[in-house]
Amino acid sequence: MFKYVISFFLLFSFISCQKKQSIKPTFGPVVESVYAIGSVKSHDIYNLKVGVLTSVRKFYVKEGDLVKEGDRLLTLDSGVTLKSLISGVVTTIPVNVGETVSAQQTILSVVNLEKVYLEASLEQNGALKMKQGQKVLISFESFRSQTFSGVVQNIIPREGEFVVQVTVSDLPENILPGMNADLSIEINKKDKALLVPVGAISNGSLTLLRNGKKEKVKVEIGISDSEFAEILSPELSAEDEILMLTQKNPK
Repeated sequence: MFKYVISFFLLFSFISCQKKQSIKPTFGPVVESVYAIGSVKSHDIYNLKVGVLTSVRKFYVKEGDLVKEGDRLLTLDSGVTLKSLISGVVTTIPVNVGETVSAQQTILSVVNLEKVYLEASLEQNGALKMKQGQKVLISFESFRSQTFSGVVQNIIPREGEFVVQVTVSDLPENILPGMNADLSIEINKKDKALLVPVGAISNGSLTLLRNGKKEKVKVEIGISDSEFAEILSPELSAEDEILMLTQKNPK
């Protein structure tokens, strides 16, 4: 008997902690976005490789050096001197002078740190909403108070993934290839929409309070974000009351 009393008390406490609230539709802006984690990439990367077994006689550069297109990089044991095909920074020299180098092994890498873009992998639903020219807001963990603007340049399939490439022109110099960023890609926007909180919609329906009576109506949803959804139909007025069931923590 004592167990049933406790169960009844808990159930009563749960119900009493719930309170029905009514809200009214509002008119305002709404933006639908797709969110992704992107990484900074360089447009120009030169990985110097050779086609035969060889070794390096001399390096003319070291890691961190800035080189221009046409600058000497190294001389092989055969006496052939190889030059850089791009301007950038020497980022990798994984071999030493005199060390045997296999065919197609990278001997030296040059990366252009100025010509960068961002790339992110999306799920299919997100990729279906992508279009060239869409606006992108970019933020980095170390620059949370500052956002940067980008534009969707390409949407491409790659080995079972859907990749979006974003161009951006105003990144600080200390943002380097390999760093991660948060991307907010604007899919749709409306400056004046009829909005209700997302939490008011249940299984595609709203519960209205009209003439003192509750009325459940199916709704057609347009643009939505994490907080609000646009209602396309039925037509609602700013005076309609929408019931919401919110739960308050007991004190």
